Amino acid sequence: MAADHVAGQVRALYRRLVSAYGPQGWWPVHGGYHPGDYDTPATPAARFEVIMGAVLTQNTAWANAAAALAELRGAGIRLPAHVLAAPRARLARLVRSSGYFNEKARKLAEVAGFFSRRGALGSAAAPARDHLLSLWGVGPETADSILLYAFQRPVFVVDAYTRRILARIGLIEGREPYDEIQAVFHRSLRHRVPLFNEYHALIVEHAKRHCAARPACEGCPVTSCRYRDTLPDRRP
Repeated sequence: MAADHVAGQVRALYRRLVSAYGPQGWWPVHGGYHPGDYDTPATPAARFEVIMGAVLTQNTAWANAAAALAELRGAGIRLPAHVLAAPRARLARLVRSSGYFNEKARKLAEVAGFFSRRGALGSAAAPARDHLLSLWGVGPETADSILLYAFQRPVFVVDAYTRRILARIGLIEGREPYDEIQAVFHRSLRHRVPLFNEYHALIVEHAKRHCAARPACEGCPVTSCRYRDTLPDRRP
């Protein structure tokens, strides 16, 4: 597929999604969503909350990760030093709602150790992506979520929803590696934090409303979908 055609499709998809759902205001930090505000988070605690959320939302719904974050906040665990001071078993109990809680407690300790040694949460100075990827339990999606949402760096986050939606509209096959799918967005869009922020959030919203594993095609704003084209015509 020609690069210009792909870029046009990527941009058209964004226009359809933002027209259908409006600004999303991601990443949700304590206090909720913040449409139009792309400077959040701006404090060490809020930045680290995004980092912890990026770990806790692995392999679970955001509601489960948010419940775990609420438990951590209630226990006064808001900064790397707090995580490192907490016994691992206590951390695991606090994040139980996010699933795989023993592993996630270890991952939180790993990222807390990294940012404690780095000592830069008070500024927007972003860590190197390779350094994040070197941490146990941090893959590309988690690393890029940290860079985009905690440090406002223009990297596109690819998740399972992105892969599903792009495959259904015919822009990818669906089995491509993470970096190859990410490159589709990086080649097609201006590298701007608000754009990458909103686009990824809109993809998640669209997947929740329409493009689930068993899609709800009625009322879907995305008309160029190979999946919908295979459905029987139910008109009288």
